[in-house]
Parts: sequence; C-alpha cells; structure tokens
Amino acid sequence: MAGRREESARESRRRLLDAATELVAEGGPRAASVQAVAGRAGISRGSVAWHFGSKEGLIAEVIGNAFGTAERMYRERLPETGPLAFGTLVDAHLAVVDAPCGRVFATVLPEVMGAPGPLRDAYVHGYEHTRRVWIGYLERITAHAPGLPDAKSLATIVFGSGVGVNTLHSLDGLVDRAEAFAALKTLFELAGGPGPRQG
Repeated sequence: MAGRREESARESRRRLLDAATELVAEGGPRAASVQAVAGRAGISRGSVAWHFGSKEGLIAEVIGNAFGTAERMYRERLPETGPLAFGTLVDAHLAVVDAPCGRVFATVLPEVMGAPGPLRDAYVHGYEHTRRVWIGYLERITAHAPGLPDAKSLATIVFGSGVGVNTLHSLDGLVDRAEAFAALKTLFELAGGPGPRQG
C-alpha cells in the first residue's frame, strides 16, 4: 500500500512540475499561480504546498529543472573530443533557446534581475553550472585560436545573445531565432573566429 501511495505522490509532484513549467514558459512566474498550476495539473491546490512548500518553492524547482535540462542538452551537443567549432556551440544554444527550458529562462530572468531571494538564487546557481559547460568547450576552442577573447567572456556573449533573442522574440514574434543565431555565427566568422578544429 505504501508503494502505491509513494508512486501516486511522485506522479502528482511530476504533474504539478510539468504544469508549472508550461505556465512559466508561457507567461513567467506570475502566470503560474497556485490555482492555475493545480488546475492545469488536475490536482488540488493544497498539493502545491504539500510537495513544494510554497509557490516560490515550486518555481525554484522549475528553474532548477530547466537549467538541468539545458545542461544535459549542451553536454549531448558539445563533443568532448573531435572537431571544435564556435558554430557548434551556437547551434546547441539555439536548440536550448527553442526548447521549453529556454522559454523558462526568458520569462523568469526579468522577474529575478533585481529581486534577491530563492528564485534569483536558483537562477544564478543553474546559470553558473551551465556556464561551466560553455567555458569548458570554449577553452578548447580558444586554446587553438590566439587573439580570441577568453572563454569566460565568450560564454557571456553566447548567454547574452540567447537572452536577447528570446526577449526580442517575446516582444515581436517576427524575430526568427534561427536567423538571429545564424547571424551570430556569421559575425563570429567575420571577426576571425575559429572554424572546425580537432580537439
């Protein structure tokens, strides 16, 4: 009996997280009210507090999960050995930006920019982990390309471009993410960035 109850609790928690992720991706943390999350999940409102302590606890977990998904996506797309190219990182970043986790980042960032607290802490923590993946890949590129900025600065540019593209896309649906990232790759190539290199 306890096994069935635990399985039911895990399923309820997953449904709440999925519903909150969808709502945050669509309209930011404000769109993910306890009532809206519970309604979309088909679960009672009290379940949010029982599973996550509060709406803030739920949103912090949404942020953590989004960064976890992004980090897995980057690791899958950025080879640890073999050819290195800035375009590979840009393509991986486009995949993340286009995924629900990327939309979570775009809608949450304005909410956490000037507001210290658990949501900002969750965002910063996730960003730092994801940034380390970029830096590791970019350090391998910059080691073969003298004259390039350091890997940390390049990582900042890549992240900032994704935030900018998603923000502008949310303001103007005519902004095409793929075209914007293709332009970023072209700019990097024109500035003398590296093409494919063996790592």
